[in-house]
Parts: sequence; C-alpha cells; structure tokens
Amino acid sequence: MSSFFDYITHFITYFNSSFGILVFFLIYIFSVIFLLPASWLSLLSGFLYGSLLGSLIVFISAFCGASLSFFIAQYFFSKRINKFISNYSAYPLLIEILKKGGLKLVILTRLSPIFPFSILNYFYGCNKISFKDFSLGLFFILPGTYLYCSLGHLAKDFSDLRNISANDNLVFTVISFIATAFIFYFIVKYANDYLSDSSKN
Repeated sequence: MSSFFDYITHFITYFNSSFGILVFFLIYIFSVIFLLPASWLSLLSGFLYGSLLGSLIVFISAFCGASLSFFIAQYFFSKRINKFISNYSAYPLLIEILKKGGLKLVILTRLSPIFPFSILNYFYGCNKISFKDFSLGLFFILPGTYLYCSLGHLAKDFSDLRNISANDNLVFTVISFIATAFIFYFIVKYANDYLSDSSKN
C-alpha cells in the first residue's frame, strides 16, 4: 500500500514535467477568475520550481487570469453594475477618483495587501480604467510574487508550506504600509478636490 510520502513524491514529479507546468498554469488562472485564494499556489510554485522560474510561472498565470477577469467584467458586468450604482450620490465621486488616480492608484492597490488581487481585476474591469493602465499595474505584483515564491522555495518539505506567512517579512510589511497610506492620501485628496470644484459650480 502506497504511503502518503509516495503520493506527495508522485505529485511533485508530475508537476515538474512540462505538462504539469501547463496544468499548474491553468489551475492558477482558474483560481484568479473564480476569486479563489491564490497565495498558497504562489508558495507551491516556489516549492516546485524555485524562486525565479516559480515567479515567472506565477506572474504569467496571474497576468492571464487577471486580464481575462478584466475583460469578463468589462463586457458582461460593467453596464449592469454601473447602471445600478449610478443611482447612488457617491458614484460621480468614485469615477472622479479613478479618473484622477489612474495608473497611480492601480499601482498602489497592487502593492497593498488590503485590496484582494482577484476582486481588483473585476473592479477595474467594471470602471473606467484603461487596459493599458491595468496591465502596467500588474507588473507591480512582481515583488510580492517573488517574495511568496522565495518563501515557498525555502520550505524543506510539502508540509512546511502551511506554516509560511509573507506577513512576517519586514520589507513586505513596510512596502504594504506605505502603499496603503498613499492610497488613502490620494483618495482623500481627490475627493476633496472634487467636492471643492462641485461647490464652486
């Protein structure tokens, strides 16, 4: 009778093949589109493929999954959602904040952990963010991607992945804090600018 270790060994061997990488790639895209947690997959990628190759696989997978989510939201949900929320008085303010923030806000939200990656893809697809800004912003997930994959690569065995947390990394924490602080700063600034302009008119 095969032991659990034999199954894990077979699993690792399978995913280290070319076909296994393709399967991993598709699983990651599926996770992003269907709003499933993907951080553990990033750790697993680092464990299976190493820091550099693992980061490349995760980034390409995340980029494809995020782009598909963006276009799904844009073509299937955007009109319905915008029609629904346009009834709220805060809607023009949200549009103005996104318009003024543009690429700057997209980048900062990618660096801040308080904004879930998969939900952001749909949010930007439903709002007036260009795909150019959206796709450029995706490159700023690379620091976090490399961190997760590097932590996964440090795991001695499969069971170690459960105990790994990127939140314990000082650099990651500092970048996250600064990005989040700037997001709130710009939101307040753009909101005040909009309200000030509205009162003058």
